[in-house]
Amino acid sequence: MGRRKGADMGRLEGKAALVTGGSGGIGSATLRRFAREGAALVCADLQQESGEKLVAELNAGGARAVFRRCDVGDFDQVQAAVETTVSEFGRIDILFNNAASSSGGYTADLDLEEWDRSLRVMLSAALYGMKAAIPHMERQGGGSIVSTSSIYGLVANPGIAPYCTAKAGLINLTRTAAVEYGRKNIRVNAICPGVVETPMFDAVLSMGLKSREQVADMHALGRTIQPEEIADLVLFLASDESSAITGQAIVIDGGLLSSCDLTGTPPAA
Repeated sequence: MGRRKGADMGRLEGKAALVTGGSGGIGSATLRRFAREGAALVCADLQQESGEKLVAELNAGGARAVFRRCDVGDFDQVQAAVETTVSEFGRIDILFNNAASSSGGYTADLDLEEWDRSLRVMLSAALYGMKAAIPHMERQGGGSIVSTSSIYGLVANPGIAPYCTAKAGLINLTRTAAVEYGRKNIRVNAICPGVVETPMFDAVLSMGLKSREQVADMHALGRTIQPEEIADLVLFLASDESSAITGQAIVIDGGLLSSCDLTGTPPAA
């Protein structure tokens, strides 16, 4: 990562960031965005091949990045990823809790082991990251924690109770940590994406219940969201530009939740 000076200095210059679920759609877009802004990076993911390939790409572009294989459902592995960040770069300024994995099914039919696993990966894992990273952030004078919730942390959909429950819990974990550590200069926020063009969305489309065009038409913008647009929001929350923002769950959904159309009235031509 080459040092940039003056007006060209990156918005994350001198900061170190850990991104879980780093090789996925939102994770990889965010790591690339962070790299362009000067951050030193740890990509944590279970998918070793894709994670190492991404890190090689980042380093070839002039970043300082390392890969850490990590099952975020295991506290010891999350703690090890945090310690890797500190040992490699001397600090951890940004923690992006982004990993996700969820089973489905109607509530009364859920497999209880899959339920527990989903909550560990999407809710407990964020707590694990906070528990491991916050002491370092306290000692160094502050930091920013961002977690990926979802619009399904705010509304429900049949057949995905583990996902909806974990994402809703993540929002209030975010608020709680924000009020606990705000005076330590540690900001904690969540993002609530809508439909993002990632492999997870492709998996939903493969069920054949709605077409890509039908889903796009549900949005006020008339389109779905790109991972890079999510990365821009995460960058803002990670940077000093959002220094007064904490305890928030910020929706980024192209206007999907803004409409409840009962009349069929078309949007303006």
